[in-house]
Amino acid sequence: MQGIPAKMPLKDFVGKANGEHDRKEFSESCNDLYNFLDTFIPELQNKKTLEIGCHKGNHTKLSLKGTTNINDGGVTKKNFYEGPKCLWWRNEHCEPENLNTGRTYDVIILNQIIEHTPVFEMEETWGEIRKMLRQGGFIVLKTTLFDSPNALEIGESLKFTKEYRCHKQTIGTILRTCLQQGFILASFNNNCFGMVLKADLHNFQKEQQELYMAFHQKILSEHGLEMKEYYEDDEIDKVVPGAGRLLIGCVTENDRKYRDQTLRLVQSIRWFGGSSAGANIFVCIVDKADREFVDELKKLGVFVRIVKRFSDDHPQSNKLRLFELEEINFYDTVMLLDCDTLVVQDPYPFIDGVHFQAEIAAGPTVPHYIFKKLFSHFRLNMLPLDYRTTITNTPTILYCNAGVLIFPKSILQDFYPIWKGYTLNLIDMKYLLDRYFNFCEQASLTLAFAAHPIPYSKLPMEMNFHLLESKLHKVIHCDPVIIHYHNRVDEEGFITDATSSDLARNRVQLFNRLLNQYRNKEEQT
Repeated sequence: MQGIPAKMPLKDFVGKANGEHDRKEFSESCNDLYNFLDTFIPELQNKKTLEIGCHKGNHTKLSLKGTTNINDGGVTKKNFYEGPKCLWWRNEHCEPENLNTGRTYDVIILNQIIEHTPVFEMEETWGEIRKMLRQGGFIVLKTTLFDSPNALEIGESLKFTKEYRCHKQTIGTILRTCLQQGFILASFNNNCFGMVLKADLHNFQKEQQELYMAFHQKILSEHGLEMKEYYEDDEIDKVVPGAGRLLIGCVTENDRKYRDQTLRLVQSIRWFGGSSAGANIFVCIVDKADREFVDELKKLGVFVRIVKRFSDDHPQSNKLRLFELEEINFYDTVMLLDCDTLVVQDPYPFIDGVHFQAEIAAGPTVPHYIFKKLFSHFRLNMLPLDYRTTITNTPTILYCNAGVLIFPKSILQDFYPIWKGYTLNLIDMKYLLDRYFNFCEQASLTLAFAAHPIPYSKLPMEMNFHLLESKLHKVIHCDPVIIHYHNRVDEEGFITDATSSDLARNRVQLFNRLLNQYRNKEEQT
């Protein structure tokens, strides 16, 4: 079972909070930071310093004057800060309007704040920080490192947004930030990173310059890059391999059925998503949303957006609104999931970050003769019958089930407007699809692909497993990663395990057990 530590009982996993911070651990973290500052920055006591920090409620107040040592929790720390220059937020985002850009500083410290600042807000923040940094100044970043930018920290709360780290870092993501922002990654130790502006190198002594550049070159080499003046975007993105920073999204309606589906989906990602469990999740709600629903989503670390209805005639096309979010530009890969899906294993190993990925439809829900009519109407060259439908094994052109769609950002930017255009055309001319209009957004996806071919890789059945009875060997022996359960839900909101795959049945039962325990904890609370 992926996504849950093997030795952790389910009762300890569901709703386990990370707010019980050990004071000793916190003190050690502070000590690491202050030791790094002492070794990285010459004559630190004479520097004008700004600290932007967030310690989840544990804030250390430093004396205002002098160089005396202070004791905090058994840890001795040098008092080199001017109190008024220290900005502290209790689990707040480091937003540009909170920074005093009227002043400049020799040292700017981002102390456990970047992981709590959404990736789509950090670009502007870096710009403000560069304005505040004096020539020859230093930036020190203190943050916890993860194996994946989409990981969920073991024990990280599933119930309290203030504990959720929405912008996790790896060595690769920090190096990418340096390359994008014009920084030299000059030093690193104990989760502390020292940076200087590349344009300011001449302000440092020659020995310092050589030391900083040598370390920067070492990190570049480890990520397959050479030192040079300018890097293309695709070169920079390669330092965060695979799918990179992942955005998972869905579009839902504000009624009981879809609210319940959406909550189940988000819970499944957090519980079983493995290295993807901590990915940023965006839920787009059409037109309006109940406050209680929004609050419940935010407790699970979800970014909620209200979007306009795409079409009154074809509600399924509302899912396209996800791809119109401006925040998408700050992620590497976008995965759209239908609300009636569950993530029951880690999907990340199946996402290559290069191709448009989707599973071919289960059956010919838009028949080939309809596609011939569509291609003729739009004057497109007919696609070859290179695929077979997943369940019925019918020869088909590229015609995908839209319940799981994965796009690299680089592909999506040009492709989406074309897909949207064909979707609107088919909605306006619904007679073209006749009685198959229900699958409009899937047909328009095929047309967009024909008009604007993009790299495509077929997802395996595991990544969009339809919960059904079948005698097919590939269904019976499939161990799903994402389950598409459609309407197979009982009156209590649990997924029915009506499937010929024992492995899928076990996944469903495990999800239902966690959901039941989660609800019980909620009632007790």
